[in-house]
Amino acid sequence: MDVRELWDGRFTQGLPSLETPDPFFIEMYEQHISKSYPSGGKVLDLAAGLGRHSLFLAEHQWKATAVDISAVAIEKLKETALSLNVHIDALIMDIEDYDLPAESFDLIILYYHFDRALFAKIFNALKPGGLFICKQAFSNIPKENAPLQKEELLTLVSYFDMISHHERPVKDRGVVEYLGRKKQ
Repeated sequence: MDVRELWDGRFTQGLPSLETPDPFFIEMYEQHISKSYPSGGKVLDLAAGLGRHSLFLAEHQWKATAVDISAVAIEKLKETALSLNVHIDALIMDIEDYDLPAESFDLIILYYHFDRALFAKIFNALKPGGLFICKQAFSNIPKENAPLQKEELLTLVSYFDMISHHERPVKDRGVVEYLGRKKQ
């Protein structure tokens, strides 16, 4: 089974926890994002899934683009956007195939998709002063070729000005939450 089939299957079964915006996202929106962009802006939601963050922002006057590998997720996102009477450019595509245009977005969201090569592309796709918010799982056990390691995210985003950063254990792994701003 390839990755697309895996995620299509998961979204077909339903993932209720991915239908509402993440608490960290809401907190950062209220404390920082809405203050930096009171009239909205242009957002890119990578590995968007059902588009919980894109939908929230579209309801707050943001122009949203959502990218996800799952056709099932994107179709559900489009249905929800229609029911909310908001527009989102929703693309069925592997993030690796998406060409992130330079200095095009005010905000980029990346939740639970990890690719070390993606961080430099995200930085380049943000406008000066743009914001990057992410949440990632990390391994508590150091090993070669592993997913994100504890405290590694800060090295991957060292070219951003950090606004918020938290790492906390969750079961046998951890979660890191991050908001940063591209230097002007």
